[in-house]
Amino acid sequence: MNITLLYDALEDDHKAEAEASGEKLPLVYESVSQSLDKLGHPVKLLAASARIRDLVSKIASDESDLIFNLCESLAGVSHHEQNVASLLELMGKRFTGAPAFGLALAQDKALSKKLFSFHSVPYPKFSIMNAGQVEWADNLEFPLFVKPLNQDASIGIDANSIVNDVKELMERISYITTEFRTAALVEEYVEGREIYAGVLGNEKPEVLPLLEWDFSKLPSDEPKIASSEAKWDKKSAGYKAPERFPDDIPEGVIERIKEAVVSTYQTLKLRDYARVDLRLVSPKGKSKSPDSWDFYVIEGNPNPHLDPKGELSLAAQKQGLSYPDLIDRIIQSAMQRPE
Repeated sequence: MNITLLYDALEDDHKAEAEASGEKLPLVYESVSQSLDKLGHPVKLLAASARIRDLVSKIASDESDLIFNLCESLAGVSHHEQNVASLLELMGKRFTGAPAFGLALAQDKALSKKLFSFHSVPYPKFSIMNAGQVEWADNLEFPLFVKPLNQDASIGIDANSIVNDVKELMERISYITTEFRTAALVEEYVEGREIYAGVLGNEKPEVLPLLEWDFSKLPSDEPKIASSEAKWDKKSAGYKAPERFPDDIPEGVIERIKEAVVSTYQTLKLRDYARVDLRLVSPKGKSKSPDSWDFYVIEGNPNPHLDPKGELSLAAQKQGLSYPDLIDRIIQSAMQRPE
C-alpha cells in the first residue's frame, strides 16, 4: 500500500535544534517509516504545519491508500490533535488511530471519568476547578493529586502535584490555572503501582501484557508518579526507574483489569491501538486473593507514543510482536474497519 506519514512539523524543528547542539533526537515517524519500508509499503512524509490552508491543500492532494496519523499536536499545541483528525474525516481520508470524537473524549479527563462512572469502570474520585468555580466535586480526602484537565505527556505534573492540605491545594490550583490556562483536575491520590495496558484491534480488542513502571526503589522523598521529570529528565531518579512485566499479580486480578481496559477503550471510542494507564493497589502482607487487590483507571491514551522503546512497543514485544509487526497490526486494523 502507499502510505503517508502525517506528523507535526515542529518535530523537525526540534530535531534540527538538537543536532545543532550536537545531540541526537530520533523521531517516531522515522522509526515507523523504516518499519513500513521493511513491510514493503512505499512511504511519503507529510509535515503538518499551522498554515492550515497549506495543510488542507496537501491532504486534499494526497492519494495514498492510508494516512498513518502520528500528529499528536499541531505547532506543538496538543488539543489541536483532534482538529487534525477532524480534517482527515471531513476530507474522507482513511487514517490510523482514534477518530476526532475519541480524541476529544480522552483529552477531557473529567468527561472521561463521568463516562467511566456510567460504565462501572473504577477511577479515583475527583473534582474540577475552573476560574475559581467548582464544576464538579466528589467527597475527597487528602492527599490529593492536582493536574491540568486537558494536557498530555505529564505536562503540569511534578513533585508538587501531590498536596496534603487546603493551603497546598489552593496554591497548586492557582499554579495550574495560571500557568496552563486550563481547569485543574483534582483527584484522590492513589498510593499504588503505575501500570500500563496496551490495546490493539477493534471488534475484539486485545489487551497486551501489563507493564509496570517500577517506582518502588525511589528515595522516600521522591514522589512515585509519572511526572514530567520522570518522563523526560534523563538525570532524574524517576527516569531511571525500570519498566518491567510484573509476575506477582494474580490471574484473577489481571482478568479484571483487562475487562476494565477493554471497557475504557470502547467507552472512549478508541480504535486500532491505545494505552490505558492504571494505578494498582497491592494488598499488604502475602494475600493472593484477587478480591484483596484494587485498581483504578487513570486515563485512556489514544494514539500513544510509538517509540520502539515505548510502553506499547515493549508490551507488543512481550506478546511476540516485533516493532514492524506492531506497525503492521495497526495498519491492518485501520484497513479492515468500515469507514
